[in-house]
Amino acid sequence: MIKVELRELGTIEYQACYNQMIGLINESPKFHSIWVLEHEPVFTLGISEKEIQENLDHNPPIVKTDRGGKITYHGPGQQVFYFIFDLKQLPFKPSELTKKILETTNQCFHDIGLDSTINEKDPGIYVNGEKVASIGMRIKKNYSYHGISINFETDTATFNTFNPCGLDVKACNLVDYINIDKKELINKLKTRYIELTQT
Repeated sequence: MIKVELRELGTIEYQACYNQMIGLINESPKFHSIWVLEHEPVFTLGISEKEIQENLDHNPPIVKTDRGGKITYHGPGQQVFYFIFDLKQLPFKPSELTKKILETTNQCFHDIGLDSTINEKDPGIYVNGEKVASIGMRIKKNYSYHGISINFETDTATFNTFNPCGLDVKACNLVDYINIDKKELINKLKTRYIELTQT
C-alpha cells in the first residue's frame, strides 16, 4: 500500500505554493501527497480562460497558471486541498480523478448534513445554485497537481467580482448553510481523501 503524506502549510502565497508542487513532482516521489492550506488573496486563471488577462498589479493580483478551468479566487477562509498523486499508484484511471475528488467531497458534505450537488458539466459543487467548491487539476510526468478549493467562510464579495470559474453563478460559503467546526471538516475530508487513494 502506497504511503500518503499530509502537509499542513497554513496560509501561503500562491506562486510559492505552486513552485513547491512542481518541485515535488520533479523529485518523482514514491508516495501520494495531500496538501492542506489557505492562500493569500489572489485570482488565478486556468488554461480555459481566454477573456481575462494576467495582471499582477490588480488587487488581489490576477495570476496565470496551468490548471484546468477558468478564473477563480483564493483567499483566507477558503480551504484548499492539493493532490500530488502518483497516477500509476491509484486504484482508478487518471481520467476519473476529478470526478472521484468531487464525489468524495460531496459525500463528505452530505455526511455533515449539507444538501449539495455536483455539476459535472461545469465541475464543482453547488448549494442552491451557488458554487461552494471549485476544482481544477493538471497532470505532469504521471503525477496530478492542483486540487479543490472549498469556500468555508471566505470573502465572497471579492470572489464575485468575476463570475466564479467563468460561470454565470455566484460563490457562496459553506457556513451560510451549515454549522460545523472548520477543523472537524478538514479532518473528515483528509480521512476521505486518503481512503480515495487506497480503495
